[in-house]
Parts: sequence; C-alpha cells; structure tokens
Amino acid sequence: MSASLFNSSGLRFSHVVARAPHPVGAHCDIRQFRHTDFSGAMSPLVLADHFVMTGPTFELHPHAGMSAVTILFENTQGWMSSHDSVHNDHHIGPGDLHWTLAGKGIVHTQQPEGEHARLDGLQLFVNLPQRLKRIEPGTMLLRASDVPTIECRNLRLRVLAGTLDGRTSPLHTPEPILIVDGSLDADAHTAVPLPSGWNLWLYVRSGGMRTRERNALESAFEASLSSGDAITVSASEDGVVELHALSTATKFVVIAGPAINEPIVQRGPFVMNSQEEAAQAVADFQAGKFGSVMSFR
Repeated sequence: MSASLFNSSGLRFSHVVARAPHPVGAHCDIRQFRHTDFSGAMSPLVLADHFVMTGPTFELHPHAGMSAVTILFENTQGWMSSHDSVHNDHHIGPGDLHWTLAGKGIVHTQQPEGEHARLDGLQLFVNLPQRLKRIEPGTMLLRASDVPTIECRNLRLRVLAGTLDGRTSPLHTPEPILIVDGSLDADAHTAVPLPSGWNLWLYVRSGGMRTRERNALESAFEASLSSGDAITVSASEDGVVELHALSTATKFVVIAGPAINEPIVQRGPFVMNSQEEAAQAVADFQAGKFGSVMSFR
C-alpha cells in the first residue's frame, strides 16, 4: 500500500509505517520495510530489515545490482562471520558496519557466531543507479572503533556513513549516503540536514519521538513515531529534519541519500531496472559467473 505524503515547506513526509516482527526460519525475527511502503520515497533504499538473529538463518545466496549492508547494533552478543566470492572473510562485531557492493554479482553468507549469540542489527538493500549496476563487486568492513561519534550529555550519534556536524565516516561508498545510529535521552532533540533531491528514512528502534521540519510554521505537519515505526522525508529544496525524543530514551536510525529516479525491478536478491536485466542476472548466477565461496567450516 502506498504512503500518502504531507508537504511541510520544502520537505514531504510520508505516513508513519509500523511493522511487527515476524519469524524467518527458527532463529531470526525481522521487521521489514520495503520501498513500496513509502511511494518510492525510500530511495536509495529498496529494503530494510531490523533483525534479531540467534542461529544460522541464511545459506549461501547471491546479490546483484545493489549493495547489501549489515549494521550490528552495539547491544549485539557474539558476532557475525561473513564469507564471499571475492574471498574476503570478515568478523563483524557489535557496532560494526559491513558493506557488500554486489555490482555485477556476488555470492556470500553471513552467520552468527559465539556462545549465546544474539545479533541485533539492520540488513539494508541500497540501490545502485544503472550506470553502476555492472561494476566489480567488493566488500568493506567499518569497525566500531573507527566510527566518528557525536556525543554530549543527552545524545549520542554514530556516523556510520557520510558526514554529520563535521564528523565524516571513513567508509567509502559507491554513492553519497548518510547513515546515523543514534540515541536521545528523554525530551532531548537533534536535527539532520537534508539536501535538495535527497530522501531520508527514519526508523525508531525503541522509545518514541516526534519529527517535523525545523523552522516550519507551528501548523506544519508533525509526526509521532513509536518503537518499530518508520517514516520517510523527501526534500524538493534544502531543509532540516528535527528529531525530538518523547518522555523516554529513544534509539533510532537515520539513512539519507540522493533519490535514484529509475525503475526498480526486484527479483529476490537482485535489484535491476528491467525484467530483462533481472533475467540476465539470474542467468549469470546460474552460469557460475558470480564466483564461489571457499570452504569456511
């Protein structure tokens, strides 16, 4: 179902979309948000899953035409092992971000490891514009210790990608993007600039908050979000999105980037611009052109 948009000066806010967790296999629960939930205003995101994983869930699988991004929140217990067909083996720990640039095709698996593992994180499908869909695949790991952090008495913002308030993540992404893992104390507030032509996706992990356009009229649109809720904001001109925690401490994620105004054809883990391109990606995978993963057990 599409989400109606509300104008607030140069920013357009979608309806709030709420998702309850549902099981995927025996060891994983997810809250899933798709680009179709927000009338296209989620771009460059195609999909976002908030997962809690306690055991093996996803076997070896391919991706193409996009980036698959894994964020493990700092409350994660254990770690995630990642193995892929470009022969990078990564140990993803609490607070880390792992970026799989699928491009023309990659195969990987990511599994929980460690005693009493409980992985709390986000899995993102970040679209690539058509000009980048056939680039060579690769993987990158950003350690929690290398994440720039904005911290004061009542807020903490981890800048996982992009630049915010003078802090710039060392992560090199194929296209500009801002990813912030944030927390606010009760009644604390912060703001995120949103350039013209960009979309912003806001997700509340726990607690609750209000969001509106900074400096808008008192009668301007304002949205309230609870735990498990998400909203998008689209900018037709430069603006600032204000975030205000309600009467409890709030954890949230902000992801913003330039909108990719191209058709989206998703066939499982492949994100292309046409049915023909999607069929070609499937054929390439079946022909073994995505490579293989070396034994990791």
